[in-house]
Parts: sequence; C-alpha cells; structure tokens
Amino acid sequence: IIDLKLAKQDPLYETRNFFFFFFYMMGISFIDLVSLKMENIIDGRIKYIRRKTHKPYDVKISENLWLILAEYTKGKKKHDYIFPVIKSDTPQDQYRDIVWGRKKYNKWLKKLALQCNIEEHLTSYVSRHSFATILKYNNVPVTAISEMLGHKDLKTTQVYLNSLPSDVLDN
Repeated sequence: IIDLKLAKQDPLYETRNFFFFFFYMMGISFIDLVSLKMENIIDGRIKYIRRKTHKPYDVKISENLWLILAEYTKGKKKHDYIFPVIKSDTPQDQYRDIVWGRKKYNKWLKKLALQCNIEEHLTSYVSRHSFATILKYNNVPVTAISEMLGHKDLKTTQVYLNSLPSDVLDN
C-alpha cells in the first residue's frame, strides 16, 4: 500500500493517507479520526478524548504522521476539522457525515486492495488490527497494547488479539 504510486487527485491517495494515519495513531477509530480538529494538535502531539470510552489520548506526532498532517492542515484555523469528512453543523448531520464517510472510505479501501493485489478484506478496522498485531509480535506487553487501543479491560484485548485470523497474523 505504501509503495503504490498515486496522484494527489486520486481518491485512493486520501484513502491511503487515512489508512496509515489510523495505524500511526495507535489504531484510532474512524469517528475519532474524523473528529480531530486543529486544536487537538498541541506541542507536537495530538491530544483527544476517545468517544467510545472517554479515555484521553496523547500521541506524539511521528515523522510519518507529520507527512500526512501536512496534506490536511494548510490554511486551517484552530476550530477546523483536520480531515474533510464532517461538513455539517448540527450533531445529527455530523453523525450522518461520519457514517457516510466511513462507508465511502471502506468502499475505496476495496479498490486500494485490488490495486495492490491484497486478498484480505480491508476495512477501517484493518489498520487497528494490524497495529495491535505488530505490537504483539514485537513483544509489547498486552497491558500496553490494551492501553493504546483504549480497551477498558485486558480481557477485551486478549479476545481481540486471539480473534485475529491466522493468515492475518502470518502476514
């Protein structure tokens, strides 16, 4: 995916950016990603509250994250969303934007997989699972993985890691 040559105008370019942003942000969820605003960037870090668990996150912006952020932050003000998904003003319409954005993202992920000859069914969760799997196989303690994924208890993380198909783990 990372080696695929794409023009900035190609919808797959943004899809790839989102995919790796999810990964570099410790498996951030789609709703949390598209809800990020410029004000969440503080002193070289991205700070936000996870919607599902209300857990605060404080992620150092790596070089890879900066490269992606550079594409989306130019000319934006403090209260602007970083990513161009939420465009409405009311909470109900914003939620609709998020649902539509996730559907569109998953649709483009299928096209990205085809272009890269990836047989796995790519979804918005694959980068999250990949992040967790790579940590597991680099001997990062399950407690640390659980914390990064924002799981409330260790059992959830253990089920999460054990539920990954063997072909995904092999890859």
